[in-house]
Amino acid sequence: MESVPCPISGSPDFTPWLKVPNRFDPSGKEQWSLLRSTASGLIMLNPRPDSSEIALHYPQGLYDPHLHQHNSSTFSSKAYLAARSLLLRYRASLILKECVKPRKKLSILEIGCSTGELLNYFHRKKGIPLRNLAGVETDAEAASHAQQVFSLKVSCSLPDETAGKFDCIVLWHTLEHIHAIHQTLDYAAKQLAPDGVLIIALPNPKSYDAQNYRENWIAWDAPRHLYHFPPGTLEKLLERHNLKVVHRQPYPPDSLYNTLHSEKLRCKRCRQPFTLLRIGAALLKGIATAGIGELLPLKASSLVYFVKKLYTP
Repeated sequence: MESVPCPISGSPDFTPWLKVPNRFDPSGKEQWSLLRSTASGLIMLNPRPDSSEIALHYPQGLYDPHLHQHNSSTFSSKAYLAARSLLLRYRASLILKECVKPRKKLSILEIGCSTGELLNYFHRKKGIPLRNLAGVETDAEAASHAQQVFSLKVSCSLPDETAGKFDCIVLWHTLEHIHAIHQTLDYAAKQLAPDGVLIIALPNPKSYDAQNYRENWIAWDAPRHLYHFPPGTLEKLLERHNLKVVHRQPYPPDSLYNTLHSEKLRCKRCRQPFTLLRIGAALLKGIATAGIGELLPLKASSLVYFVKKLYTP
């Protein structure tokens, strides 16, 4: 375990924010402390597992982003994979609309590529050559799936800087997991092409669903999520790395996921059955939450940030 200062301000001064559970803890007794930096407003898990301990908190076969067809057997995991597959087109289009180069010349790095579905979609459906696609994934099974099934270049660490510049670097629900956050953003700033775009998707701790579900909000996801960025805090962090947010927008599908799983977690912790009636009510609530996010983006469940270099040295 380790305690760390705020990565934005460098300050060790925090105020208590919330005690949250580990959703994979069968006893329901495990609690983690979220603290708010008094200097920057960033919300952090502190203390937290260090980089040598964190892998133990990603249970095989249970952590959704690492699921694939060969390791999913339950109805819920199959439903998740089906929804993820259906959303690939939307997510890919969202990313590619910010890229200025022709597809055949576009180079993309996804940090936290999991099982490689997004990168494979770029190749299979958008015509981006495999040689122009690269991924980083620390989970060995997920990385192996991406390599063997999709023939992708996936490594467990950031590619060597001699690999060249990337026109697009994607951290889709990844930055909040990374211990070496400054090293990762330094790398992204250095390896991003002058006209390239860095795309960062993050859960929003100021969202309507976060405020509604409080400690049962699934996107706290302790202890896997180390950082939570209220709107305005990511911008402060990126400035330290010669990067700026050019615009941001809600990602509505996360409203459904977060509401459904937050309701399920609340039922579990209150020892109530998660019935079909409750599932239906949660889905309706998720649709309403997505609508709130569209009308009031700063209340959206998740935000996608589009980032450019401040200047080219």
